Amino acid sequence: MAGIDKAAIAFSIAIVAVGVGFAFYHGNVQDNTPVVSAPVVTKTVPTTAPQAQFGADIAAKVKQETPTKALKAGWERITSATDPGVGHEAHQLAIILAPSDKVYSGTLQYDASEPIQLVSLTGPLKDGEDKGQAIWTPDGKTKFALTFVDPMNAAGEWKFAGNALAVHTMKTTPFTVDYKVDYKENPTSPTVMTGTIQSVQDPGVGHEAHQLAVILAPSSDMYSGILSYSASESIQLVSLRGPISADEKPAQIWTPDGKTIFELTFVDPKNAMGSWEFKGNALAVHTMNTNPFTVSYSVSATASKSAEMKDGMMMEQKTNEPSKT
Repeated sequence: MAGIDKAAIAFSIAIVAVGVGFAFYHGNVQDNTPVVSAPVVTKTVPTTAPQAQFGADIAAKVKQETPTKALKAGWERITSATDPGVGHEAHQLAIILAPSDKVYSGTLQYDASEPIQLVSLTGPLKDGEDKGQAIWTPDGKTKFALTFVDPMNAAGEWKFAGNALAVHTMKTTPFTVDYKVDYKENPTSPTVMTGTIQSVQDPGVGHEAHQLAVILAPSSDMYSGILSYSASESIQLVSLRGPISADEKPAQIWTPDGKTIFELTFVDPKNAMGSWEFKGNALAVHTMNTNPFTVSYSVSATASKSAEMKDGMMMEQKTNEPSKT
């Protein structure tokens, strides 16, 4: 895909530019060094304050650039470069999984030299699909929906889905991150996809004043997977189990007609961007407003027959906050 190639090239150019700039600077220093003839009389010159400061600066830089810890077995280490995104020129970015037309999903373990933010991208978006959700673009034309999570830590774990994966800071100085990423790169399918949709009125009884964007429609199959999302406003996450039998009495239900009953899992992460590990017979994003919203998403799920699930089995449902270590 041309848009993906552009984004990958932008990442590469940003990284190469750092090396070229360093080489150019080093060459100039050598070429412009003045020639000083040897003095006839030798005398001791006391160290001046600027010389002492220069030496201290060099020592600090060497200390900063020297790895202070051994790399864990199976992990990799990367140093950030200037973020090539428009409007992010004063930020740093370390690309872990470059933009792809397939959907990545998995678990990132990270241990950085300073607190970082976690980034996944969905896209490129089609023309007109950027409607209020956070956007990242290398050129103002190729646009990705941005899922941006700040765990406020330097080490942890994050479950994600998307077309690209990176680690970020809002600083100009480079950082180093050790990481291990266990992931799959899947082609699109009925349960593995990216997209951008606009919500409609929630058809559920008692939810007529709410908005709903259905990502995986109700099915006899049980879905299980990871959703990453970027919405135009703060949203709630919804999964449904069912239809359930009349003798089941779950804490929350959703019904389109008062007869077909689903058990409702309703999670309010109080954000517009994030990731969610889910299970259920349907998946959706929701607001308690009457105005439509837009959401871009990457979802990677598997489907199994509900009959294979034990009756009354409790499903683990949680928002995927990055773990802290």
